[in-house]
Amino acid sequence: MRLDLVVSSLHKKNKDMENEEVFDDFEEIAFSEFSGLDFTTIDEKVTYSIFEDNFPKCSITRLEDKLLIRIEEHIYTKYWFHKYHASVFAEAMIKAIKRLRLEDIPFSDEELDEEDEVHIFVRWTLTEPTDIDSKTLAENINLSFDNVFERANSMLENSDSVLILGKDTGEGLELLKRIQTHLDNLGFYTYIIKEQPDIIGESVMQKVLRYGLSSRFVIIENSEPAGQLYEFPHVAKFAELTSIVLQREGEGATWMFEDLYHKINNIKKFDYTNENLENQIELGITWAREYLKSFGDYQKQKLPWFKK
Repeated sequence: MRLDLVVSSLHKKNKDMENEEVFDDFEEIAFSEFSGLDFTTIDEKVTYSIFEDNFPKCSITRLEDKLLIRIEEHIYTKYWFHKYHASVFAEAMIKAIKRLRLEDIPFSDEELDEEDEVHIFVRWTLTEPTDIDSKTLAENINLSFDNVFERANSMLENSDSVLILGKDTGEGLELLKRIQTHLDNLGFYTYIIKEQPDIIGESVMQKVLRYGLSSRFVIIENSEPAGQLYEFPHVAKFAELTSIVLQREGEGATWMFEDLYHKINNIKKFDYTNENLENQIELGITWAREYLKSFGDYQKQKLPWFKK
């Protein structure tokens, strides 16, 4: 069964329970007690709320052969002493969950509840098989919480974002927005240059490079001639930024950059149609991630200041 359908079924079940005013199907229990149960046969109608010291707050429900673990982080803003504002960090946690899902971590159904300015809640679901042993389950729940927290912190510390370049007027801007929406859904911070504030004394190219150099990689939509023709060589060649080029099949802004795809390792072109654009974006992200890892591994092997 698809993960999104599993989670959807759980929500429907919980909603039905609320409508029927069934309140005794939630059981508070220590994880040590829960781990003594047979996960493959626990009652699907019971949600176990786990309360244990030094363990993430979570609830566990069985749905067929899946365990759905709903993890919650409660940020009490009055006692929040992190360097980043509580709401900023909570949003980063949501993006971190999406990014980890992109890396095949079984997360889903992320939720940010910040209606109360004092209490902010971040919730998400971890899915595990019912035949998992209790020790591994406990380790995975702890690891899931730590991974989200650490990834959120890393994303904020390292300006982990994506710059989107291309024609930014009319239908071209609508296309950039479509690319941006998909990237947002995948958990990336995104920038379209036209929408960022200008600084007096800074040229357009300086602005592009400022955002580009603080980005993990750049996406260039290159189907039609526009400002990206000027930005392309500065971004991909001079600044050596990892660059994903998206181009509609049978179209293109110019032939002048075509040989760069063969000569330079930090750029790669992905042809797309209207129907498979989002899929090609994800292929581009996979390539960029693999390229950056490979480049990093090479640096650690060859450069003495990276060697420990």
